[in-house]
Amino acid sequence: MLDGLLRAARGDRAAAARVLAAVMPQWAGTWADLIAAATGLTAPPPYESPFAHLYVTTLGTFVERRSVELAARLAADPPPALLATPATVAGHVDPDRVLSLLRQAERDGWQPGPADLTQALLRLPRAVDATVVEGAAGLASPAGRRFADHLRTAAAEPRTWVEEVPGQAYHSGRRIAMLDAAGLPADVADPRTATQRVAAVHHQPRLALWPMVTPSHREVAAAHIQPYLVTPHGSPGTTVLEGLAAADGPPGPAMSLVLAYLFGSSRQEMRLAAADALITLAARPGWDSTTTGAEIGALSSDERIVLQRTVQPLAEAFKAGAHTAVWQATSAALPALLAAAPRPGLADLLTLAADARPGGARLDLPELPALAARPGRSRLAESARRLAALVASDR
Repeated sequence: MLDGLLRAARGDRAAAARVLAAVMPQWAGTWADLIAAATGLTAPPPYESPFAHLYVTTLGTFVERRSVELAARLAADPPPALLATPATVAGHVDPDRVLSLLRQAERDGWQPGPADLTQALLRLPRAVDATVVEGAAGLASPAGRRFADHLRTAAAEPRTWVEEVPGQAYHSGRRIAMLDAAGLPADVADPRTATQRVAAVHHQPRLALWPMVTPSHREVAAAHIQPYLVTPHGSPGTTVLEGLAAADGPPGPAMSLVLAYLFGSSRQEMRLAAADALITLAARPGWDSTTTGAEIGALSSDERIVLQRTVQPLAEAFKAGAHTAVWQATSAALPALLAAAPRPGLADLLTLAADARPGGARLDLPELPALAARPGRSRLAESARRLAALVASDR
């Protein structure tokens, strides 16, 4: 979309204005400013909301800064191209293209915008061909040297973890994903405490764009997005999950917490989107759903999500063939759930675990035999007996 506006600004602005006049927003905002800068149309008068400070976030600020930078360049002297134009659905750039454009910039005497360069670096794939690394070493411009340094320096994997935010009036306690983005540009860091992050959560209209800011670091985007899933203001939409599932990076606590909360969402479309995300992730090498299951168990046993809701998306993922991922999730959820009082959905989860269990898989559940030994033929007892028999048969 941004590349299209750049082409319009460098081409026939009058023709672009005739086409884009119909989609010019009625209200002031980034998109209106970009269209006006590319075409010469008049944007709506600026309006500063008295609540604007509530919407300030790290990734949101970065997306806004890149848009403001581009609008200024479109209006004055549009660059030949944008470095950060995605080459994949997930948002990755083509490293060869970035190198070629930086060489062209040095040759022709122009420089990319700082935010455009930062976004291009964040969108580099996790593995870059050695010929690109060697070619970047010959660049001499500030942007070229930054590109070469980024490729040459082996950045540490961003660290994520989960913190507990105590309950307050009208809200139970919440589990919040935290981030140490050391090794990545400061634009994606968030130094706020978990409590501060929850308190600042309000509607973010561009939340769906956030996974494409760091498509090689799924955990970074997940840590930024996750607080929006645990407050009444959170309305992430299914596109966010599609972006997170398409992104690269090792499994971690932030994405696991995202899935656990959305498996228990009150909105069916979000639960089904979470199932689709798990199906996609399960096909990735190295994906492990154990932490997701442990979070489901912890959140359900503490009454923060409804266990019965989590079974549907897990069952859908199982039907789609994600057997190992579903077994990892269900088996990891059961210890906390069996240690707590029985609740609706537990029988279904036990049944799903039995269905998904691979042959020979060990399962240490001290509470399972007692549940299986209950008299009568309740669904809960029958489900427990079936799983207990399967586990015992492989000992």
